[in-house]
Amino acid sequence: MKVLFLDAALDLYLIPRVYPLLTDTLTLTLRNESSNETITPAVTFVLGEKLKVTITTQPTDFKTQNKYELELKNGTSVIYRGKIIILAQGTDVQNYEYSSQPNAKYGYK
Repeated sequence: MKVLFLDAALDLYLIPRVYPLLTDTLTLTLRNESSNETITPAVTFVLGEKLKVTITTQPTDFKTQNKYELELKNGTSVIYRGKIIILAQGTDVQNYEYSSQPNAKYGYK
C-alpha cells in the first residue's frame, strides 16, 4: 500500500509490470473504497530505477484516511495495480492505526 500526504507532493514510486516509453500516455484511475467513486486525475511520469508518477493537481475527493484502489494503464494495458491511503502530514506511518479498526486484530506481547 502506498501512502500519500495531503500537504506534500503527490508522487508515487512504482515498479510496473512493463515500463512505458517516454512517448506513451499513462492513465491513472483511483476508486474510493468507501464511496465507490472513480476519479481519473491528470498525471505526469518520469522513468528511472522506479517509475515516478506525479498527480499534477490534488483531487477534491482526497480526504484524510480515504483509501483507493489504484490502476495505472498504458493505453489499454494495465501496467500497475495497487492501493493508496491518504494521510495528514506528520502522521506516524510506522505506528498508524486506521480509525475504523478500534482494536488490534492480533495482540503482541
